[in-house]
Amino acid sequence: MSSNPLQKHYRQPQLYLKLPSGGKWWPKNSIDWPQTGELPVYSMTAKDELAMKTPDALLNGQATVDVIQSCMPNIKNAWHAPVVDLDAILIAIRQATYGNEMEFNSVCPQCNNKNEHIADLGYLSSVITCPKFEESIQVKDLEIFIKPNNYETFNKNSMRNFEEQRLIQTVANDKISDDEKMVQFAKMFNTLLNITVEQVADSVVMIKTADNERVENTAYIRDFFSNCDKEIFTAVKERIDLLSEENRLQNLEVTCESETCQHQYRAPLLFELSNFFA
Repeated sequence: MSSNPLQKHYRQPQLYLKLPSGGKWWPKNSIDWPQTGELPVYSMTAKDELAMKTPDALLNGQATVDVIQSCMPNIKNAWHAPVVDLDAILIAIRQATYGNEMEFNSVCPQCNNKNEHIADLGYLSSVITCPKFEESIQVKDLEIFIKPNNYETFNKNSMRNFEEQRLIQTVANDKISDDEKMVQFAKMFNTLLNITVEQVADSVVMIKTADNERVENTAYIRDFFSNCDKEIFTAVKERIDLLSEENRLQNLEVTCESETCQHQYRAPLLFELSNFFA
């Protein structure tokens, strides 16, 4: 088949992105790496925009994966994207599609006035850093190595949390008997415990014992965190929480628009995929 004469009018890269992770924690063949190490980023198509407005596809993560692979074709499997790269990727796609500016709202803590602001996505992208996951944790006679979760694990946990919120609403329903509420509550509590344990276990890439045995088997690590003592579990969870906080987008310095207030404060830029690409 002869080449399409309209091919020269196809999308072109709008910018190039160097991932905060530097490519670490991406499995083999999940990215086609250019020699420069910078990934081309294309604007969204009309099909991509429609996908990001489909609630079910957003909820199960498929729309996000499809849009990432459409706008950054060097990424072959976005499910494998470590979460430390996710904000940078989504910001770059929005920049390529709509430009560097993004409107967001905040409420002044001084006077409760609702304010509208403009975020510079170019600046936000430039200050995203990758936490030092290479530093291990020494707890008792174990050395524990942590890694960032990938998008697939992150999305599964988000879906579980969503289901738990639905269950909470069910328990609060006055039309359900007290006995049924107790059954539902026990189920909810047990599920929340399992989610917490799995989130910690899935963030551990290896555990080295005092006799130099290296355990990398995911099933063994999950079983260990279901049965280890509180000191070990707490130490690992606190490190994971600390690393997650380091990777979080910085709050932006803003000023209240009310003429009688003008209070300066720091406001978070929250990503909701349902309107982030609007």
